[in-house]
Amino acid sequence: MHAPLFAAAAAPVVDIDGTFFIQAGIFLLLMAILYPLLFKPWLATQARREQAITGTTAAATDLRARADEEGRRYDTRLAEARARAAGIRSEAVKGSEGERQRQLAEARAASGNESEALRERLNREAEEARATLATRVEDLAQDIATKLLGRTV
Repeated sequence: MHAPLFAAAAAPVVDIDGTFFIQAGIFLLLMAILYPLLFKPWLATQARREQAITGTTAAATDLRARADEEGRRYDTRLAEARARAAGIRSEAVKGSEGERQRQLAEARAASGNESEALRERLNREAEEARATLATRVEDLAQDIATKLLGRTV
C-alpha cells in the first residue's frame, strides 16, 4: 500500500510525449491567426490611446499656462484700471473741493458785502436819528422839566 503512493508522488507533472508537439502546433496556429485579428488591433488602439492621452495632457498643460498668463495680464490691467479710477476719483475730489472753496469764498464775500452795506445803513440811520434827536433835545428837555417841576421853565 505504501508503494503506489510513493510511485504517484514521483511521477512527473507534465509528460512530454507526442501530444506536446500537437499542443505546440495548435498554440502557434492560434498565435498566427489571433495576432493580426486581435492582438495587433488591440496594441494599435492602446498606442493611439497613449498618444491621445499624452497629446491631451500636453494641450491641457499648454492651456493652463496660457490661462495663467491671461490671469496675470487681467490682474495687471485690473490694477492699472483701479489706479486710474483712484486718480480720477482723487482729481474729482480735488476739483469739487476747489469748487467748494470758490463757492465758500464767494458766499463769504457776498455776506461780507451785505453785512458792510447793512452796517453802513445802520450807521446812516443812527446818524439821522441823532440829528433828529439833536434838533429836538431842547424841546424834549423843556417837556421833561415841565413835567418834573410842574411848571414852565
